[in-house]
Amino acid sequence: MVSGLYQTVMQLTSAASGLLPIDHPRILNDFAYSFGWTPSDSLDIPSTRNFANAHLIVEHGLENQAVITFLQRPYKDINYEEKRQLLGISYNNLVDWHIQIEPDKILYVFNRFDLGRIVETRPISRDNLENLRSRAFEEISGKRQNPNLPALDDALINTISFWKRNLYSELGNSVSNRELSALFNAIIFTRAVEDNYRRLYSSRSEEFSNSQALFENVVLNGNQYSIRESIIRTLNYFNQRDIPQYLINESLLSAFDSLDGQTIQALIMDFYRIKYAKPYEYDFSLISKHALSRIYERYTSLLRIVESDQLSLFPLLSEEKPNKAYGSVYTPQFIARFFARYLREQMPPLEFKRLKTLEPSVGSGIFLRTLLEIQCDPTQGGVTTEFIESAFENVVGLDVDPNACQAALLSLSLLYLVLTNQLPSNISIQTDEAIKYYQEHPELRNSFGAVITNPPFVALTDQSEAMRERITDFMSIDASGKIDLSLAFLKISLEVLKPGGYGLFVLPHKFLLSKSDSGIRNLIAQTSWIRCLVDLSSMPVFGDVDSYVILLIFQKRFNIEPAPLATVAQCQELVGRALQDIIEGRHVETKFYNVFNVTQEVFEADNWILLPPSIANIQRKLEALPVIGDFMRIQVGLQTGNNKVFIISEYDVPKGEEDIFVSFLSDREMESYTPPTRVDKYIFYPYIEGQRLEEDELKVKYPKTWNYLLKHKVKLESRAAVNKNQILWWELERPRIDYLMQPKIVSPHLAIMPRFALDSEGKFAVVRSPVIYPKDRNVESDLLRYFIAVLNSSICYRYISEHSHKYGSGYAMLEPRTLLKTPVPDPTKIATSEMYNLLLLVDKRLLASGSEAIKLEIEINRFVANLYGLSDSELSSYGVSI
Repeated sequence: MVSGLYQTVMQLTSAASGLLPIDHPRILNDFAYSFGWTPSDSLDIPSTRNFANAHLIVEHGLENQAVITFLQRPYKDINYEEKRQLLGISYNNLVDWHIQIEPDKILYVFNRFDLGRIVETRPISRDNLENLRSRAFEEISGKRQNPNLPALDDALINTISFWKRNLYSELGNSVSNRELSALFNAIIFTRAVEDNYRRLYSSRSEEFSNSQALFENVVLNGNQYSIRESIIRTLNYFNQRDIPQYLINESLLSAFDSLDGQTIQALIMDFYRIKYAKPYEYDFSLISKHALSRIYERYTSLLRIVESDQLSLFPLLSEEKPNKAYGSVYTPQFIARFFARYLREQMPPLEFKRLKTLEPSVGSGIFLRTLLEIQCDPTQGGVTTEFIESAFENVVGLDVDPNACQAALLSLSLLYLVLTNQLPSNISIQTDEAIKYYQEHPELRNSFGAVITNPPFVALTDQSEAMRERITDFMSIDASGKIDLSLAFLKISLEVLKPGGYGLFVLPHKFLLSKSDSGIRNLIAQTSWIRCLVDLSSMPVFGDVDSYVILLIFQKRFNIEPAPLATVAQCQELVGRALQDIIEGRHVETKFYNVFNVTQEVFEADNWILLPPSIANIQRKLEALPVIGDFMRIQVGLQTGNNKVFIISEYDVPKGEEDIFVSFLSDREMESYTPPTRVDKYIFYPYIEGQRLEEDELKVKYPKTWNYLLKHKVKLESRAAVNKNQILWWELERPRIDYLMQPKIVSPHLAIMPRFALDSEGKFAVVRSPVIYPKDRNVESDLLRYFIAVLNSSICYRYISEHSHKYGSGYAMLEPRTLLKTPVPDPTKIATSEMYNLLLLVDKRLLASGSEAIKLEIEINRFVANLYGLSDSELSSYGVSI
């Protein structure tokens, strides 16, 4: 076996390229699978044929990609221009790693250093091919690199952003987002036609002096043509004449007819060279859908001119601002690949290739394009032009944003062009609002084999009044409260899927627990089987965007018994590997992620709590105990309505007027067991002995504070509660005077570890954070000390975390309704001596600091674990070390 693989390596790295067999794409795929890779695409790059035999994009886990090249001669002998072309292949495919294979060695090159840096070289031989295996790449790529070049998508986004803002300003702020999108679409499409033509007909690449046809159409004609005319002339040269309006809209492009020649030249040249990543050049026949997806962010951003009092000799440049009304962000490529591959593994090959798919919030089209790439993979055999045309006819995309539809049409058209060397006659991407479109097309019911989307997360506050009414009417009894737009897309999918069809969604983590989402959760559980649920809430999937997500795959029920198990994954790291394990049906438990099965009964509960069977058994045991709400009241901190006015620094508190200010304890300052001895912020709190001061008394006794409030009167009067005559303009919106300033337990609203603190004197005010105090005031001190121990214990906090809404990096939102239902050992059934010993430990901890405090916390944690009554094996499974 090893000898045969070595012979394949020798054949693929032979200097005589004629030795490569006709079916070398199949050989490349077999080679990849033999060494633990997943082949993604084989590439034929004519410009590299004199020094490289073959290129193959491979994956190890859905996140980690590399381009493997089989060289005819040693990498060290390749000249500068050849290296630029070679590494440009991986760079334009948005792949950072380029692996060069020679007969006796393998070189790992990271392409985001200046013209690539060989990170490591490893030997290979007939007797040892281990360094060709994917795990060697995993080991090397896991070492942190410090690139000095941006990724291609960032470079292209920066270029588009630069020109979008400059053209907007140069044309007097008179061009629309739609016109700007049409221009960039036209440039990218024209460049893709040119690059694809050059790949197919490499022998004619020198017909233009610099092989830059579009640029030369501008320059060689003395700038006599507008950019619109130059684009049309270039496309005509490449025999592209009957171009759909969605790709080249001359009416929209005419908005740029007045651009001067120098501006046009500079604009066009920036779509050849990559000015943010020299020395690479764009190859738009290779650029991935991920890059096009991220460009969509810039298409939908709003332009505005920032006013300035300073004089300027030049027009002010506009700034870009995200448009929250669309609620869309780009979808990472690994999620699109996971959904497409999951579908492929769930059905026979022919059924998968004929799959009819809807994407009701199409965005850039990344889901449809990824699915079509896999369906139309030419290395799989039987893929004809007729089949490709049929596959494209089987996809439907909708989006309310016309710019999104233009981006999707461009992306799918470029894929069709690369696959067939011609443009599609029709692509069904419609600019329409999904609910409206569905209601106007009843024939869509039970007609799709898959609905796949990352629906817009548009909160109630960002919805128009008309949209709110439409969503509420459509959802009817299947949702309540603050209804997110994404719920409507779930309901649409349930109605358009045929029995056995799949819904594949990216959803906010709150979907698992939110009361307003419970109706649609119940509807899904009643009509469908959950096939896969991946919790990614501990990971920043969307980068800086404050949204933490799950991946949900369900299958509409049909006549089959028994019900299938659901695959669940919880990821902290290595998401690509976890998703690959799901596709391959492996159950895994590591410190980075868990993959396990659960029955459909799990999804009949009010909340969808995702736990491995061993942990679920422990939690059922815990839930036999009483809950915190049996002994304690839990409220939330005050609400000012304007923190910037009402919360001031210690040094700004007027002297002599300190008694109407109270210490403000922020989430950041909270620690376990004890609050800080002092704080640097105070809250205006005009309540003495539970009574609000009258306005006249405030003016007379506290004149400095009154003058401070008057300075901010306009801001304070603008609050909704003031406008509704619910409070006076200078009042706090919700002061919580009946319970706030008393002995209590407080905690951060967002927490990654237990940080419950005992405010034994009741001197701290908190905002939004939980406020916990006993129902029975006769044993107030004992209950507060008992529960400060329980709440800070590992067992209790794990339960709280697993039943709370998730935010980035593992943070949980601690809400009263979750805390109230948390099971705890019954304090009334603990032996007097045991309770005495526990409270004695707590008292010691409240006075301790440093290492002594840590030792006491460990001892208290062990004590509470024993009170919970779990066995040693259960404690170990629950992650509690005793």
